[in-house]
Amino acid sequence: MAMNPMQRKANNYLLIGVLVTLLITGSIIAFLFYQLNTLQQEKQARESSLKSVYVLSSDIASGETITLDKLQMQSVEGNLVPANALTAASITENTIAKIDLSKGTVITDTMVTESDNQTTDDLRIQEYNMILLPSQINTGDYIDVRLRLPNGTDYLVVSKKEVDIPQINGVDSANTIRIKMSEADTLVMSNAIVEAYIMTGSVLYATTYVEPGMQATATATYVPNAVTQDAIYRDPNIVQEAKAALINMYNGNSSTRTNIIDGALSGYQEDSSDNINESVQEELNRAQEERQNYLESLGATY
Repeated sequence: MAMNPMQRKANNYLLIGVLVTLLITGSIIAFLFYQLNTLQQEKQARESSLKSVYVLSSDIASGETITLDKLQMQSVEGNLVPANALTAASITENTIAKIDLSKGTVITDTMVTESDNQTTDDLRIQEYNMILLPSQINTGDYIDVRLRLPNGTDYLVVSKKEVDIPQINGVDSANTIRIKMSEADTLVMSNAIVEAYIMTGSVLYATTYVEPGMQATATATYVPNAVTQDAIYRDPNIVQEAKAALINMYNGNSSTRTNIIDGALSGYQEDSSDNINESVQEELNRAQEERQNYLESLGATY
């Protein structure tokens, strides 16, 4: 049957509409495929550029030791990873933070340093309760222990020691600290303690470092007596290099010993034994009370 002009025109419009629709739909599908392919390529490029780095799993304070349990592996885009980012092999038992670091930070070699307090065979944990402590001292702080004499002179006995404050039932001790000490440090500290006991009015006290990760270890200025120096020289637990360095330092500051410290001690010759006995008894009483409180916190009965 012959199609009238109106029907033919309508069919042509319909055909054109279908073709246009197919063309538009095809273009959209092609565009979507293009976009999907582009996104896939970008994803692959991003994944191929990812690098595995260590980031902090918790906040770290300046001077705090960075151990592997404080790090976690994380994938980061390569262009965001510093060229000097640390690897696991770079972390040692003496690696400490130079500055305060936040959780999630990628660790670089400029953020850390190696602690001066390295583990040696003669290192021991010593507990002291006769040192005057700062009111705000906390576990993890670094301190110098100093001796101030009654005449006002002041000497550094041992330097840059990390503090551990014992706790009883979750409460910090008010007067006791634990610090890691080498054999030589222990001998020198013992000498300073006794001399502080002899000279009434002298103070053995601690000062804290502001940025322990950035600040170098201070040089000791206290010179122990000749008996202690001889004990250091003869002690087989102290390596020869350390002995030589200490004796050279003491010889170079011998006037400090003979002119000032010995001079101050000479005024207490008659009372020295009584002063020592009294102070040692106070030290023992504090230690026994601390031990008793600790045992009671464990539920011990007597």
